[in-house]
Amino acid sequence: MNDPAFVPEIEQNLLGAILSGGDHRPTLARLTPEHFVEPAHAEIYRLACAAQEQYGTTTMPTVFKLASPEFVQGFTDRTGTSLGSYLSGLVSSTPFDSRNIKGGAKAVVSQWARLGLKAEAEALTAAASDPSTNPAELARAIVARTDEIASHLRTGGRTNTRQTFLEAAQDALTASIEAKSRKGLTGITSGLIDLDRATGGLQRRDLILIGARPSMGKTTLGTSIARHAAASGVGVGVFSLEMDSAKLAARMVSDLAHAERTRVPYMDMIAGHLTDEQETAAALALEKYAGLPILLDDASGLTIAEIRAKTETMMDEAQDRGAPLGLLIIDHLGKVKPSARYAGNRNNEVGEITDGLKALAREYELAVVLLSQLSRQVEARDDKRPLLSDLRDSGNIEQDADAVMFLHRQAYYLERAKPEKYDERIEWEAELAAVRNQGELAIAKQRNGPCSTIDLFIDVACSAVRNAARSY
Repeated sequence: MNDPAFVPEIEQNLLGAILSGGDHRPTLARLTPEHFVEPAHAEIYRLACAAQEQYGTTTMPTVFKLASPEFVQGFTDRTGTSLGSYLSGLVSSTPFDSRNIKGGAKAVVSQWARLGLKAEAEALTAAASDPSTNPAELARAIVARTDEIASHLRTGGRTNTRQTFLEAAQDALTASIEAKSRKGLTGITSGLIDLDRATGGLQRRDLILIGARPSMGKTTLGTSIARHAAASGVGVGVFSLEMDSAKLAARMVSDLAHAERTRVPYMDMIAGHLTDEQETAAALALEKYAGLPILLDDASGLTIAEIRAKTETMMDEAQDRGAPLGLLIIDHLGKVKPSARYAGNRNNEVGEITDGLKALAREYELAVVLLSQLSRQVEARDDKRPLLSDLRDSGNIEQDADAVMFLHRQAYYLERAKPEKYDERIEWEAELAAVRNQGELAIAKQRNGPCSTIDLFIDVACSAVRNAARSY
Protein backbone atom coordinates (compact mmCIF):
# COMPACT_ATOMS: atom_id res chain seq x y z
CA MET A 1 0.00 0.00 0.00
CA ASN A 2 1.76 3.12 -1.26
CA ASP A 3 -0.82 5.73 -0.28
CA PRO A 4 0.93 8.20 2.06
CA ALA A 5 -2.38 8.58 3.92
CA PHE A 6 -2.14 4.94 5.00
CA VAL A 7 -0.59 4.33 8.44
CA PRO A 8 0.50 0.65 8.55
CA GLU A 9 1.22 0.75 12.28
CA ILE A 10 -2.51 1.03 12.98
CA GLU A 11 -3.12 -2.40 11.49
CA GLN A 12 0.16 -3.87 12.76
CA ASN A 13 -0.60 -2.94 16.37
CA LEU A 14 -3.98 -4.63 16.30
CA LEU A 15 -2.66 -7.77 14.62
CA GLY A 16 0.16 -7.97 17.17
CA ALA A 17 -2.36 -7.94 20.01
CA ILE A 18 -4.49 -10.62 18.36
CA LEU A 19 -1.45 -12.83 17.73
CA SER A 20 -0.42 -12.49 21.38
CA GLY A 21 -3.30 -14.76 22.39
CA GLY A 22 -6.17 -14.18 24.78
CA ASP A 23 -9.90 -13.96 24.23
CA HIS A 24 -10.40 -11.70 21.22
CA ARG A 25 -13.75 -13.06 20.09
CA PRO A 26 -15.57 -9.70 20.45
CA THR A 27 -13.00 -8.07 18.18
CA LEU A 28 -13.12 -10.89 15.65
CA ALA A 29 -16.91 -10.65 15.61
CA ARG A 30 -16.89 -6.96 14.71
CA LEU A 31 -14.17 -6.78 12.06
CA THR A 32 -13.80 -8.37 8.65
CA PRO A 33 -10.63 -8.84 6.58
CA GLU A 34 -11.90 -6.11 4.26
CA HIS A 35 -11.28 -3.52 6.99
CA PHE A 36 -7.53 -4.05 6.58
CA VAL A 37 -6.20 -1.86 3.80
CA GLU A 38 -2.91 -3.76 3.36
CA PRO A 39 -3.71 -7.07 1.58
CA ALA A 40 -1.13 -9.03 3.59
CA HIS A 41 -2.67 -7.78 6.83
CA ALA A 42 -6.13 -8.76 5.58
CA GLU A 43 -4.86 -12.30 4.95
CA ILE A 44 -3.19 -12.50 8.37
CA TYR A 45 -6.42 -11.39 10.01
CA ARG A 46 -8.39 -13.97 7.99
CA LEU A 47 -6.00 -16.65 9.22
CA ALA A 48 -6.51 -15.44 12.82
CA CYS A 49 -10.28 -15.77 12.42
CA ALA A 50 -9.81 -19.28 11.03
CA ALA A 51 -7.51 -20.20 13.94
CA GLN A 52 -10.10 -19.01 16.45
CA GLU A 53 -12.79 -21.00 14.64
CA GLN A 54 -10.79 -24.22 14.39
CA TYR A 55 -8.61 -24.21 17.50
CA GLY A 56 -10.12 -21.61 19.86
CA THR A 57 -6.91 -19.54 19.90
CA THR A 58 -5.19 -16.84 17.82
CA THR A 59 -1.61 -17.27 19.03
CA MET A 60 1.12 -16.59 16.47
CA PRO A 61 2.29 -20.24 16.02
CA THR A 62 -1.28 -21.38 15.39
CA VAL A 63 -1.99 -18.63 12.87
CA PHE A 64 1.32 -19.24 11.09
CA LYS A 65 0.51 -22.94 10.80
CA LEU A 66 -2.63 -22.12 8.81
CA ALA A 67 -0.82 -19.94 6.25
CA SER A 68 -0.61 -21.49 2.79
CA PRO A 69 2.86 -22.09 1.29
CA GLU A 70 1.97 -19.71 -1.54
CA PHE A 71 1.19 -16.88 0.89
CA VAL A 72 4.34 -17.55 2.94
CA GLN A 73 6.59 -17.52 -0.12
CA GLY A 74 4.80 -14.59 -1.72
CA PHE A 75 5.16 -12.51 1.43
CA THR A 76 8.91 -13.17 1.53
CA ASP A 77 9.29 -12.34 -2.17
CA ARG A 78 7.45 -9.01 -1.78
CA THR A 79 8.96 -7.82 1.50
CA GLY A 80 12.31 -9.58 1.80
CA THR A 81 11.24 -10.74 5.29
CA SER A 82 9.98 -14.15 6.29
CA LEU A 83 6.38 -14.30 7.42
CA GLY A 84 7.37 -15.94 10.72
CA SER A 85 9.76 -13.10 11.57
CA TYR A 86 7.18 -10.49 10.61
CA LEU A 87 4.51 -12.03 12.84
CA SER A 88 6.96 -12.29 15.76
CA GLY A 89 7.80 -8.61 15.30
CA LEU A 90 4.10 -7.69 15.42
CA VAL A 91 3.68 -9.52 18.72
CA SER A 92 6.74 -7.96 20.34
CA SER A 93 5.98 -4.38 19.30
CA THR A 94 2.21 -4.05 19.88
CA PRO A 95 1.12 -1.54 22.53
CA PHE A 96 -2.23 -3.28 22.95
CA ASP A 97 -3.40 -6.18 25.09
CA SER A 98 -6.78 -7.77 25.80
CA ARG A 99 -7.74 -4.81 28.00
CA ASN A 100 -7.40 -2.07 25.38
CA ILE A 101 -7.65 -3.91 22.08
CA LYS A 102 -11.08 -2.38 21.44
CA GLY A 103 -9.43 0.96 20.71
CA GLY A 104 -7.10 -0.70 18.22
CA ALA A 105 -10.03 -2.28 16.38
CA LYS A 106 -11.81 1.05 16.21
CA ALA A 107 -8.68 2.68 14.77
CA VAL A 108 -8.49 0.04 12.01
CA VAL A 109 -12.10 0.65 10.98
CA SER A 110 -11.60 4.42 11.14
CA GLN A 111 -8.59 4.24 8.83
CA TRP A 112 -10.46 1.99 6.40
CA ALA A 113 -13.36 4.45 6.37
CA ARG A 114 -11.11 7.49 5.97
CA LEU A 115 -9.29 6.01 2.98
CA GLY A 116 -12.59 4.77 1.54
CA LEU A 117 -14.03 8.28 1.72
CA LYS A 118 -10.84 9.62 0.15
CA ALA A 119 -11.26 7.23 -2.77
CA GLU A 120 -14.93 8.18 -3.12
CA ALA A 121 -14.01 11.87 -3.12
CA GLU A 122 -11.49 11.30 -5.89
CA ALA A 123 -14.03 9.33 -7.90
CA LEU A 124 -16.59 12.09 -7.33
CA THR A 125 -14.15 14.71 -8.61
CA ALA A 126 -13.43 12.68 -11.72
CA ALA A 127 -17.11 11.98 -12.45
CA ALA A 128 -18.17 15.56 -11.77
CA SER A 129 -15.57 16.75 -14.29
CA ASP A 130 -17.28 14.74 -17.01
CA PRO A 131 -19.99 16.87 -18.72
CA SER A 132 -22.00 13.74 -19.55
CA THR A 133 -22.42 12.73 -15.88
CA ASN A 134 -25.96 12.75 -14.50
CA PRO A 135 -25.61 14.76 -11.24
CA ALA A 136 -28.72 13.24 -9.64
CA GLU A 137 -27.50 9.69 -10.19
CA LEU A 138 -24.02 10.66 -9.03
CA ALA A 139 -25.38 12.22 -5.84
CA ARG A 140 -27.43 9.14 -5.01
CA ALA A 141 -24.49 6.85 -5.65
CA ILE A 142 -22.31 8.91 -3.33
CA VAL A 143 -25.00 8.91 -0.62
CA ALA A 144 -25.34 5.13 -0.85
CA ARG A 145 -21.58 4.55 -0.61
CA THR A 146 -20.99 7.01 2.24
CA ASP A 147 -23.98 5.52 4.06
CA GLU A 148 -22.38 2.09 3.79
CA ILE A 149 -19.09 3.40 5.16
CA ALA A 150 -20.86 5.25 7.98
CA SER A 151 -22.70 2.11 9.04
CA HIS A 152 -19.34 0.36 9.51
CA LEU A 153 -18.13 3.18 11.73
CA ARG A 154 -21.10 2.70 14.03
CA THR A 155 -21.26 -1.07 14.11
CA GLY A 156 -17.58 -1.84 13.60
CA GLY A 157 -18.44 -3.67 10.42
CA ARG A 158 -20.85 -6.19 11.86
CA THR A 159 -22.38 -7.22 15.12
CA ASN A 160 -21.92 -10.67 16.59
CA THR A 161 -24.98 -12.47 15.24
CA ARG A 162 -23.99 -15.89 16.59
CA GLN A 163 -24.96 -17.10 20.05
CA THR A 164 -25.04 -20.45 21.77
CA PHE A 165 -28.39 -21.77 22.89
CA LEU A 166 -27.41 -21.10 26.52
CA GLU A 167 -26.49 -17.46 25.80
CA ALA A 168 -29.74 -16.84 23.91
CA ALA A 169 -31.81 -18.56 26.60
CA GLN A 170 -30.14 -16.53 29.34
CA ASP A 171 -30.89 -13.33 27.41
CA ALA A 172 -34.54 -14.39 27.09
CA LEU A 173 -34.79 -15.14 30.82
CA THR A 174 -33.15 -11.83 31.74
CA ALA A 175 -35.60 -9.98 29.48
CA SER A 176 -38.49 -11.82 31.11
CA ILE A 177 -37.35 -10.86 34.61
CA GLU A 178 -36.92 -7.23 33.54
CA ALA A 179 -40.35 -7.25 31.91
CA LYS A 180 -41.90 -8.52 35.14
CA SER A 181 -40.42 -5.59 37.04
CA ARG A 182 -41.84 -3.25 34.37
CA LYS A 183 -45.31 -4.80 34.53
CA GLY A 184 -44.87 -6.83 31.36
CA LEU A 185 -43.22 -4.12 29.28
CA THR A 186 -40.31 -5.59 27.31
CA GLY A 187 -40.14 -2.84 24.70
CA ILE A 188 -40.72 0.90 24.39
CA THR A 189 -43.97 2.23 25.76
CA SER A 190 -46.58 3.53 23.33
CA GLY A 191 -48.34 5.41 26.11
CA LEU A 192 -51.42 3.23 25.54
CA ILE A 193 -51.89 0.74 28.37
CA ASP A 194 -53.93 -1.84 26.45
CA LEU A 195 -51.59 -1.73 23.46
CA ASP A 196 -48.53 -2.15 25.67
CA ARG A 197 -50.22 -5.02 27.45
CA ALA A 198 -51.00 -6.76 24.14
CA THR A 199 -47.56 -6.26 22.59
CA GLY A 200 -45.18 -5.82 25.53
CA GLY A 201 -44.39 -2.40 24.06
CA LEU A 202 -42.78 -1.46 20.76
CA GLN A 203 -39.97 -3.97 20.41
CA ARG A 204 -36.48 -2.97 19.32
CA ARG A 205 -35.37 -4.60 16.05
CA ASP A 206 -39.02 -4.81 14.94
CA LEU A 207 -40.74 -3.17 11.98
CA ILE A 208 -44.25 -2.15 13.05
CA LEU A 209 -46.69 -1.03 10.37
CA ILE A 210 -49.71 1.13 11.20
CA GLY A 211 -52.07 1.37 8.25
CA ALA A 212 -55.25 3.36 7.71
CA ARG A 213 -57.22 5.27 5.14
CA PRO A 214 -56.57 9.03 4.85
CA SER A 215 -57.82 11.25 7.71
CA MET A 216 -58.15 8.34 10.14
CA GLY A 217 -55.45 9.75 12.41
CA LYS A 218 -52.25 7.90 11.44
CA THR A 219 -50.05 10.93 12.03
CA THR A 220 -51.96 11.73 15.22
CA LEU A 221 -51.25 8.23 16.54
CA GLY A 222 -47.61 8.46 15.42
CA THR A 223 -46.97 11.77 17.20
CA SER A 224 -48.74 10.51 20.32
CA ILE A 225 -46.52 7.41 20.41
CA ALA A 226 -43.46 9.61 19.86
CA ARG A 227 -44.40 11.87 22.78
CA HIS A 228 -45.01 9.06 25.24
CA ALA A 229 -41.88 7.15 24.24
CA ALA A 230 -39.78 10.29 24.60
CA ALA A 231 -41.33 11.01 27.99
CA SER A 232 -40.08 7.59 29.13
CA GLY A 233 -36.51 8.66 28.30
CA VAL A 234 -36.17 6.99 24.88
CA GLY A 235 -34.70 9.04 22.04
CA VAL A 236 -37.20 9.34 19.17
CA GLY A 237 -36.59 10.21 15.53
CA VAL A 238 -39.44 11.21 13.21
CA PHE A 239 -39.18 11.35 9.42
CA SER A 240 -42.12 13.46 8.26
CA LEU A 241 -42.01 13.01 4.50
CA GLU A 242 -45.30 14.79 3.84
CA MET A 243 -45.65 17.48 6.51
CA ASP A 244 -43.11 20.12 7.49
CA SER A 245 -41.63 20.06 10.98
CA ALA A 246 -43.43 23.22 12.17
CA LYS A 247 -46.87 21.75 11.43
CA LEU A 248 -45.91 18.42 12.97
CA ALA A 249 -44.64 20.24 16.07
CA ALA A 250 -47.93 22.14 16.25
CA ARG A 251 -49.73 18.81 16.50
CA MET A 252 -47.41 17.72 19.29
CA VAL A 253 -47.93 20.96 21.22
CA SER A 254 -51.69 20.53 20.84
CA ASP A 255 -51.34 17.01 22.27
CA LEU A 256 -49.23 18.30 25.16
CA ALA A 257 -51.79 20.97 26.00
CA HIS A 258 -54.53 18.34 25.87
CA ALA A 259 -52.54 16.29 28.39
CA GLU A 260 -52.69 19.35 30.65
CA ARG A 261 -56.50 19.44 30.21
CA THR A 262 -56.74 22.36 27.78
CA ARG A 263 -58.03 21.93 24.22
CA VAL A 264 -55.78 23.74 21.75
CA PRO A 265 -56.74 22.54 18.25
CA TYR A 266 -53.63 22.41 16.14
CA MET A 267 -55.40 23.83 13.08
CA ASP A 268 -56.27 26.93 15.10
CA MET A 269 -52.62 27.17 16.15
CA ILE A 270 -51.42 26.93 12.55
CA ALA A 271 -54.02 29.50 11.40
CA GLY A 272 -53.29 31.90 14.27
CA HIS A 273 -56.80 31.65 15.77
CA LEU A 274 -55.90 30.77 19.37
CA THR A 275 -57.44 32.64 22.27
CA ASP A 276 -55.17 34.21 24.89
CA GLU A 277 -56.02 31.35 27.25
CA GLN A 278 -55.08 28.76 24.63
CA GLU A 279 -51.81 30.53 23.81
CA THR A 280 -50.89 30.53 27.48
CA ALA A 281 -51.80 26.86 27.85
CA ALA A 282 -49.72 25.94 24.78
CA ALA A 283 -46.73 27.93 26.03
CA LEU A 284 -46.90 26.34 29.50
CA ALA A 285 -47.20 22.84 28.04
CA LEU A 286 -44.25 23.46 25.76
CA GLU A 287 -42.19 24.76 28.66
CA LYS A 288 -43.03 21.71 30.75
CA TYR A 289 -42.09 19.23 28.02
CA ALA A 290 -39.30 21.19 26.34
CA GLY A 291 -36.73 18.51 27.13
CA LEU A 292 -38.46 15.68 25.26
CA PRO A 293 -35.77 13.88 23.23
CA ILE A 294 -37.52 14.04 19.84
CA LEU A 295 -35.71 14.84 16.59
CA LEU A 296 -37.73 15.81 13.50
CA ASP A 297 -36.67 15.58 9.86
CA ASP A 298 -39.07 16.88 7.20
CA ALA A 299 -37.04 16.23 4.05
CA SER A 300 -39.30 14.86 1.31
CA GLY A 301 -38.66 12.17 -1.26
CA LEU A 302 -36.03 10.29 0.74
CA THR A 303 -34.73 6.94 -0.43
CA ILE A 304 -33.91 4.11 1.97
CA ALA A 305 -30.20 4.93 1.60
CA GLU A 306 -30.87 8.55 2.54
CA ILE A 307 -33.05 7.53 5.50
CA ARG A 308 -30.23 5.30 6.73
CA ALA A 309 -27.69 8.12 6.41
CA LYS A 310 -29.97 10.55 8.25
CA THR A 311 -30.68 7.94 10.93
CA GLU A 312 -26.93 7.69 11.54
CA THR A 313 -26.81 11.44 12.12
CA MET A 314 -29.86 11.27 14.39
CA MET A 315 -28.22 8.53 16.44
CA ASP A 316 -25.09 10.62 16.96
CA GLU A 317 -27.12 13.68 17.96
CA ALA A 318 -29.39 11.68 20.26
CA GLN A 319 -26.35 10.12 21.91
CA ASP A 320 -24.83 13.56 22.47
CA ARG A 321 -28.09 14.77 24.01
CA GLY A 322 -28.07 11.91 26.51
CA ALA A 323 -31.07 9.95 25.18
CA PRO A 324 -29.89 7.27 22.72
CA LEU A 325 -32.22 6.74 19.77
CA GLY A 326 -34.59 3.82 20.34
CA LEU A 327 -37.65 4.60 18.22
CA LEU A 328 -37.94 5.71 14.60
CA ILE A 329 -41.26 6.82 13.09
CA ILE A 330 -41.66 7.22 9.33
CA ASP A 331 -44.68 9.09 7.96
CA HIS A 332 -45.41 7.60 5.53
CA LEU A 333 -44.57 4.61 3.30
CA GLY A 334 -46.07 6.12 0.16
CA LYS A 335 -43.65 9.06 0.33
CA VAL A 336 -40.45 6.99 0.56
CA LYS A 337 -38.73 7.21 -2.81
CA PRO A 338 -37.87 3.81 -4.31
CA SER A 339 -34.60 3.08 -6.06
CA ALA A 340 -34.46 2.60 -9.82
CA ARG A 341 -33.97 -1.14 -9.42
CA TYR A 342 -37.65 -2.03 -9.83
CA ALA A 343 -38.80 1.03 -11.76
CA GLY A 344 -42.43 0.66 -12.75
CA ASN A 345 -43.13 -2.37 -10.53
CA ARG A 346 -44.74 -0.82 -7.46
CA ASN A 347 -45.16 -4.16 -5.73
CA ASN A 348 -41.41 -4.82 -5.80
CA GLU A 349 -40.60 -1.19 -5.02
CA VAL A 350 -42.61 -1.33 -1.81
CA GLY A 351 -41.06 -4.68 -0.95
CA GLU A 352 -37.59 -3.21 -1.32
CA ILE A 353 -38.52 -0.32 0.99
CA THR A 354 -39.99 -2.50 3.75
CA ASP A 355 -37.08 -4.92 3.52
CA GLY A 356 -34.67 -2.01 3.90
CA LEU A 357 -36.51 -0.63 6.92
CA LYS A 358 -36.57 -4.06 8.56
CA ALA A 359 -32.80 -4.31 8.06
CA LEU A 360 -32.44 -0.80 9.53
CA ALA A 361 -34.39 -1.82 12.65
CA ARG A 362 -32.27 -4.92 13.18
CA GLU A 363 -28.91 -3.30 12.48
CA TYR A 364 -29.39 -0.31 14.77
CA GLU A 365 -31.51 -1.96 17.50
CA LEU A 366 -34.44 0.38 16.82
CA ALA A 367 -38.19 -0.03 16.93
CA VAL A 368 -39.28 1.29 13.53
CA VAL A 369 -42.91 2.41 13.18
CA LEU A 370 -43.95 2.80 9.55
CA LEU A 371 -47.20 4.60 8.81
CA SER A 372 -48.98 3.52 5.64
CA GLN A 373 -51.96 4.74 3.65
CA LEU A 374 -54.30 1.94 2.60
CA SER A 375 -55.87 1.63 -0.83
CA ARG A 376 -59.43 2.62 -1.74
CA GLN A 377 -60.63 -0.98 -1.82
CA VAL A 378 -61.52 -0.58 1.86
CA GLU A 379 -64.24 1.90 0.87
CA ALA A 380 -66.01 -0.68 -1.30
CA ARG A 381 -67.04 -2.82 1.68
CA ASP A 382 -69.97 -2.28 4.03
CA ASP A 383 -67.67 -2.95 6.99
CA LYS A 384 -64.81 -0.54 6.35
CA ARG A 385 -62.48 -1.91 8.98
CA PRO A 386 -59.15 -2.70 7.24
CA LEU A 387 -57.96 -6.27 6.78
CA LEU A 388 -54.59 -7.85 6.03
CA SER A 389 -55.89 -8.57 2.54
CA ASP A 390 -55.88 -4.81 1.94
CA LEU A 391 -52.07 -5.06 1.87
CA ARG A 392 -52.14 -7.69 -0.87
CA ASP A 393 -50.78 -5.35 -3.56
CA SER A 394 -48.26 -3.62 -1.32
CA GLY A 395 -45.08 -5.60 -1.77
CA ASN A 396 -43.87 -7.69 1.14
CA ILE A 397 -45.32 -5.55 3.92
CA GLU A 398 -47.13 -8.41 5.62
CA GLN A 399 -44.04 -10.60 5.35
CA ASP A 400 -41.45 -8.02 6.46
CA ALA A 401 -43.43 -6.40 9.28
CA ASP A 402 -43.22 -7.96 12.72
CA ALA A 403 -46.55 -6.37 13.63
CA VAL A 404 -49.33 -4.93 11.49
CA MET A 405 -51.97 -2.66 13.01
CA PHE A 406 -54.93 -0.91 11.44
CA LEU A 407 -56.50 2.31 12.72
CA HIS A 408 -60.22 2.85 12.20
CA ARG A 409 -62.66 5.59 13.22
CA GLN A 410 -66.34 5.06 12.54
CA ALA A 411 -66.93 8.79 13.05
CA TYR A 412 -64.97 9.55 9.87
CA TYR A 413 -67.59 7.82 7.75
CA LEU A 414 -70.57 9.10 9.73
CA GLU A 415 -69.40 12.70 9.35
CA ARG A 416 -69.58 12.24 5.58
CA ALA A 417 -73.03 10.65 5.61
CA LYS A 418 -75.06 13.59 6.92
CA PRO A 419 -78.72 13.03 5.95
CA GLU A 420 -80.76 15.76 4.33
CA LYS A 421 -84.00 15.03 6.16
CA TYR A 422 -84.38 16.74 9.53
CA ASP A 423 -85.85 13.75 11.41
CA GLU A 424 -83.05 11.50 10.18
CA ARG A 425 -80.48 14.14 11.08
CA ILE A 426 -81.42 14.03 14.78
CA GLU A 427 -80.71 10.30 14.93
CA TRP A 428 -77.51 10.82 12.92
CA GLU A 429 -76.27 13.53 15.30
CA ALA A 430 -76.86 11.29 18.31
CA GLU A 431 -75.03 8.41 16.66
CA LEU A 432 -72.13 10.65 15.68
CA ALA A 433 -71.85 12.12 19.17
CA ALA A 434 -71.63 8.61 20.61
CA VAL A 435 -68.65 7.63 18.45
CA ARG A 436 -66.98 10.98 17.75
CA ASN A 437 -63.94 10.24 19.94
CA GLN A 438 -63.93 6.48 19.55
CA GLY A 439 -61.17 4.70 17.68
CA GLU A 440 -60.07 1.14 17.12
CA LEU A 441 -56.54 -0.14 16.66
CA ALA A 442 -56.68 -3.69 15.35
CA ILE A 443 -53.55 -5.81 15.78
CA ALA A 444 -53.90 -7.88 12.62
CA LYS A 445 -50.49 -9.54 12.86
CA GLN A 446 -48.01 -9.98 15.68
CA ARG A 447 -45.13 -12.45 15.51
CA ASN A 448 -44.89 -12.92 19.26
CA GLY A 449 -48.36 -12.32 20.55
CA PRO A 450 -52.10 -12.62 19.91
CA CYS A 451 -54.16 -10.52 17.55
CA SER A 452 -56.75 -8.29 19.18
CA THR A 453 -58.49 -4.93 18.89
CA ILE A 454 -57.63 -2.01 21.17
CA ASP A 455 -60.26 0.63 21.91
CA LEU A 456 -58.94 4.20 21.90
CA PHE A 457 -60.02 7.72 22.72
CA ILE A 458 -59.07 10.01 19.83
CA ASP A 459 -59.45 13.78 19.65
CA VAL A 460 -58.27 14.38 16.10
CA ALA A 461 -58.50 18.16 16.36
CA CYS A 462 -56.04 18.17 19.26
CA SER A 463 -53.90 15.34 17.91
CA ALA A 464 -54.57 13.39 21.10
CA VAL A 465 -54.77 9.61 21.42
CA ARG A 466 -55.51 8.16 24.84
CA ASN A 467 -56.56 4.96 26.54
CA ALA A 468 -60.29 4.37 26.08
CA ALA A 469 -62.53 4.77 29.10
CA ARG A 470 -63.27 1.49 30.81
CA SER A 471 -66.71 0.34 31.90
CA TYR A 472 -65.54 -1.14 35.21
